[in-house]
Amino acid sequence: MAELTSKIFADKLREKAKLLRKDNLPLKIAAQSIHALRIRRIFHVGLNASAGQIGQYNTTTELWVSDGQLRRAGTHRGKTGKPTKTSYYKSYKELKAQQGFRNDRVNLRMTNNLQSEFANVNISGSSNSVPSNASPIKVNADKYIERIDNADKLEGIESKYGDVFGFTKGEINKFYKTYNEEATKIIQS
Repeated sequence: MAELTSKIFADKLREKAKLLRKDNLPLKIAAQSIHALRIRRIFHVGLNASAGQIGQYNTTTELWVSDGQLRRAGTHRGKTGKPTKTSYYKSYKELKAQQGFRNDRVNLRMTNNLQSEFANVNISGSSNSVPSNASPIKVNADKYIERIDNADKLEGIESKYGDVFGFTKGEINKFYKTYNEEATKIIQS
């Protein structure tokens, strides 16, 4: 039975370390995995960075909305039920329900523009699915970022609802676990 000398073993480890440094595949996989989980958490489930509900929709303030702001056609009915150029809603919660959204908690989706920007993919305004091809932005092999260019929108959301876009403890733990598992696969191969 052939034995692995310390020199051969060290050479193999150096090769694997080079492979890790070159592409940093474990980081890429961990970053993409957690990014997908975050998109689902924020835009579909409606949870903040503490893993609690982002918030509740207003149920008392009435509003009128033009179709240009909606993903589906509005009701085009005023308070009296007569046809109008805009759609009347008793509350934002009612608007979200009419637009086909879950309205028991805030999910930051109306036209999917903010979700598209965060996910780095174009998502149809009428889509209800979590984007399968979303990924964070690769800066280099050792750095991936998530970005929303509309700083005013982000600031408004966080001033109203608190820390929404931060990482949950579970996401951080899952990131490290995924990274370690992927790095171990490379080292043990």
